[in-house]
Amino acid sequence: MKSFMPNERFKDLIYLSSSQHLPLYLQRLRGVRWYRSRSAAELKETLQSSKGDLHVIIRTENLSLRAVQAFLSWSHSQVKASFIFIAQHIENSVHQLILNRPDILVLRESERERIEQLVTRRLNGESLKSRKQDRMAVSSPVMLKKSVMAESSPTGAWVQFLREGHMVDFSQGGAQISLGQEQVQKKDFISLMYKNQHGVWVSVESQVRWVASSPEGEQIIGVQFLAVSA
Repeated sequence: MKSFMPNERFKDLIYLSSSQHLPLYLQRLRGVRWYRSRSAAELKETLQSSKGDLHVIIRTENLSLRAVQAFLSWSHSQVKASFIFIAQHIENSVHQLILNRPDILVLRESERERIEQLVTRRLNGESLKSRKQDRMAVSSPVMLKKSVMAESSPTGAWVQFLREGHMVDFSQGGAQISLGQEQVQKKDFISLMYKNQHGVWVSVESQVRWVASSPEGEQIIGVQFLAVSA
């Protein structure tokens, strides 16, 4: 890849990954033009020979602090590079490095249902913060109920109702849950009940922060924990 010249009609994205195949959540991006780097050395050459604003997506299985520091060191005074890292596993020290760094966004690939939305927002100039808490993949049934009376529900108008769901991943601050085809709205307050690692049922007051759909038509939601009680 030679000198990179931004195009005003498109959002230009440089993509580096061990696989040159774009995952579906990136294929769905609109209004972008892709440039693929075949290696880290090629990306380094591109960054050091370019000028202006660049957007770089780096997709990897494991993201280490050393790797992030290396990528950042390749920028220079004539290029303004914005990095989006997508990884399956992220070293905790990475989160300390990127605090208050608006030019870096770190995303966990398990959140693929919302990566398209977050990347689009970043390309549109919105300021986004990377997730601080480490997410752990889980597979656990959960029960949810609305924290306020719903105007319509399976059990009748203005009656609280339960929904069965399936927890996909979990962190200290929130979780990702699959709800089948049931409908929950963004900003809804819900009570989430699940079994912790000791087999004890825990109730968590939560708020729905984002809503997406899987390719199979299931509703996927991300919740933020507000208060926990056993």
